[in-house]
Amino acid sequence: MKKERRLKELSLVILILLVVSGMGFTQELPRVAVIGFDSTAPGYVWRIDSELSKAATDLMVNALINTESFRVFERNKLDAILEEQDFQVYSGKVDPSTAVKIGKMLGVDIIITGSITNIIYKKSGGATLGPVTLKKSSASVTMMVRGINVTTGEIMFSEVKKGTTSKSGLAIRIPVAGGLGLSSETVADIFSAIDDVCQQIAEEIAEKLKSQSIVVHSLPQEGYVVKVEATSSGGITRVYINLGEDSGIKEGDRIRIFQEGEIILDPKTGEVLDKELVLIAEARIIEVKEKLSVALVTTRFSSTEIIPTDVVQTIY
Repeated sequence: MKKERRLKELSLVILILLVVSGMGFTQELPRVAVIGFDSTAPGYVWRIDSELSKAATDLMVNALINTESFRVFERNKLDAILEEQDFQVYSGKVDPSTAVKIGKMLGVDIIITGSITNIIYKKSGGATLGPVTLKKSSASVTMMVRGINVTTGEIMFSEVKKGTTSKSGLAIRIPVAGGLGLSSETVADIFSAIDDVCQQIAEEIAEKLKSQSIVVHSLPQEGYVVKVEATSSGGITRVYINLGEDSGIKEGDRIRIFQEGEIILDPKTGEVLDKELVLIAEARIIEVKEKLSVALVTTRFSSTEIIPTDVVQTIY
């Protein structure tokens, strides 16, 4: 009896150690944002702000989610933020420096971008009755996809992949957003091939993450002040910032508040290369809401007044 009891106790201890050990080695999944795919394929050209681009982006987002290896930033929220920040990102060939800026603002670790470079669509069949055609069809899509590590700015993944689909069915020619005049069946065939590429890419990125270390949240998340409230004496100042629940910010987190200083221009081209940021205060998050957070200023580094649009960065 004593021996059985000891064996049970030992088994329980081992089980607890295994559970605790598993908890200790759990890692936070990398955050990923997909910047919509454009198309430069002859006869099938569309921009990143088109409905066709959004549909292709959703396929990539779904493929990444299905691997269960990432936390994926919602496309609708990404579109809203890019529009709000006036990011003119109309090409899938987003350069690494722009990807880092967007990734830093969103608080993600990897930016996925891409472009459809070739589409071959074939159909055959005879009988036609009004708008309905009995046909066989096939589609082949070639895509260039890149994954950019926001922490380092390095291209961690760059591949050209081909996806295919073929089937028989009925096609009804209807107008499609984007002005390409494609039938619903043509769109279905092409996007089935795009989905094939997305599935391949998502699996390869997931495998690549297992073989190399991606630093999660090593860069500060960035936002800006939207409202300031101060007592008449100026002793207590509350600031409202545009980072809400979805950003991952929490009560107790610390933030730094900056004002934009000197603009650095390229002396030859006049291009804005950078903007100097001047630290004016630190604050602590006291309340997190759906679309914004409230922070209490704890330290002043300058007598400069805090104003809406001041840049905010989280402190890790």
